[in-house]
Formats: sequence, structure tokens, C-alpha cells
Amino acid sequence: MENLGISSEIPPGSMRGFTAGGKKILVANIGGTFHAMDAVCSHMQGDLTKGKLEGAVVTCPRHGSRYDVTTGKVVQNVSTLVKFATGKVATDLKTYPVRVQDGSLFVDL
Repeated sequence: MENLGISSEIPPGSMRGFTAGGKKILVANIGGTFHAMDAVCSHMQGDLTKGKLEGAVVTCPRHGSRYDVTTGKVVQNVSTLVKFATGKVATDLKTYPVRVQDGSLFVDL
């Protein structure tokens, strides 16, 4: 388990990026429950921590792929035009268990 710091630094409805175990991780607080997933978009490696979080869905700032932060699943892929231009689509991302202990966040990579 990697210690990511103080849980109060990520209030409900927000997210934050971390590097843990050599991976870029996004941690989101959805209604008081913390969720962690890969922070790099599977389409063209956009930084999801710079995207927009709406509810439990984060939008990649590069080409608009949308992911459910609770499951890592793609909920909206890139447009047909972007898919044609890049030859790639977004795929689901890996999620990681998160635990809060004594006000600190831990993620199991």
C-alpha cells in the first residue's frame, strides 16, 4: 500500500493526481468515497488530472474521452473523426483499491 497523503486534501467532488509506484494515479472523492485509477488516458496519453470531473466521470482534456472514476470504464469514446485521424480509441483503465486510515489515503497498486 502506497501512502498518498491526507484525505482532507481531496474534498468531495474533486480529484488530484499522484505518482505512486512509478505510476500516475488519479484519486477522486465521490460523495465521500475515494476511488483511484490510472491517470493517463488510454487513447493518446492525455493527463486526466487536468481534465474535468463531473459527478463520477472525468473527461480527458486532449480528445474528450470520458471515464467513470469508480470503475475505470470508458463511458464515452473519442469521436469518429478523432478515431479516424488517430487510428485509436480509448479503452478501460485500471482501478486500484483505496483505504483511508487515520486521515491518510493509501492505494494498493
